[in-house]
Amino acid sequence: MQFLYTGYYDAERMDALSKEEIDTLMSRCDELMNTFNERVNVLSDWYPGLTTHAFYWRDGVVQTNDEPDRSHGEQIGSLIVFEARDLDQAMELASLHPTTQVAEGETYGWRAEVRPLSTS
Repeated sequence: MQFLYTGYYDAERMDALSKEEIDTLMSRCDELMNTFNERVNVLSDWYPGLTTHAFYWRDGVVQTNDEPDRSHGEQIGSLIVFEARDLDQAMELASLHPTTQVAEGETYGWRAEVRPLSTS
């Protein structure tokens, strides 16, 4: 089966870090990502940037917004499609990702969710 891993972070907290602090934090993720990629059959992965164009229905017309929606405080940090035999194994594999392996991630609102993908 295929699963979608979506990783989130608190944009305001991460934006408050200097480039050096971010580089140091991300360097702690390198070895963990190597382990993740060795153990998980990743089919594709993306790390979306901050540029976005949102649209939604409001007051009878389609509204647009060219800024990231930070009303919830979260930003998507990674999207990964991977294979696992079932949701239990998918959760086990996803837990190898740095999101749940780097203790400082809690400070910066790192969290993830895993969803099964189906075709229609």
